[in-house]
Amino acid sequence: MRKTPLLLILILVSIYAFTQDQQEEPSRTGKRFFIGFSYSYLSMDMKLSAMTLHSVWYGTDMGTHDLTAEEMDDVNSIVDRNTRVNYLSFNAGMAFIDKPDSKWHFNGMLNLGIAGTQAEVHNTGTDSLEYTFDSDFSKPCIGLGFDVGYQFDPHWGLSVLPRMLGSMSKTSAITDMVNPDPINFTSEREDENQIIYFRSDVLAGYTTGPVTLYLGPGFYYCWSKHEYTREYTHVETGDVLLEEVNSTIVPRTFIDGSLAVEWKIIETLTFNAHAGFGKDLIVDAGIHFNF
Repeated sequence: MRKTPLLLILILVSIYAFTQDQQEEPSRTGKRFFIGFSYSYLSMDMKLSAMTLHSVWYGTDMGTHDLTAEEMDDVNSIVDRNTRVNYLSFNAGMAFIDKPDSKWHFNGMLNLGIAGTQAEVHNTGTDSLEYTFDSDFSKPCIGLGFDVGYQFDPHWGLSVLPRMLGSMSKTSAITDMVNPDPINFTSEREDENQIIYFRSDVLAGYTTGPVTLYLGPGFYYCWSKHEYTREYTHVETGDVLLEEVNSTIVPRTFIDGSLAVEWKIIETLTFNAHAGFGKDLIVDAGIHFNF
């Protein structure tokens, strides 16, 4: 996923905004509710935070091993983990505070939709791709977000935008180069994944005409859990070897820069775009019908 198309859109809309020679107060639509659609893309470099290994061979429980902090540091020093998620959501929200005589505004929004997740594990020591995970773009996702802001004057304002995105997926579309099938065994592999992404942007906003440009820092955290199961069955005896790997991964960093644009095309139609860029990347774009 390239950053260029969205950034070009943001720049073009920003140029349009600053070429407007309008000095009036930022308009309030008088519309309390809104519905619409949005697309989000998330790409993050991750590191191992916890891992548990469990084996059952030929009906005998071989025990459980939790990786120590030192073992995880060793793994993280030579392994790159990348997680990418695409979200397509239906949105519904309302303005709790949006009075014409108030400098404050407070909006809330709920997202429901589908998501697709891809994950890769790359060993930098051997320069090899060790593991890939690819779920269908049909898994459920949910999100919740808020926009709390204060307008200092007709042009300048400040907004804080906390939000959460969550998704679940399960797939057998797995490539595992580290754990091949033992000789005379067939295998079934499944990875169940849950992702919860938290983010809060603190953005200064400049409004001119129907367009508001936002800029500021973003703070985020992601919790991603994989429950990976490998079941090997002997082709002649039917004996089973079961391997379970439960891991939790988190981002390597937690702060980036944010750029956003809100364009009130007409009173009942608003376009929004946002990009958080740094070591990781999040991109959002959506359109809302106000009523």
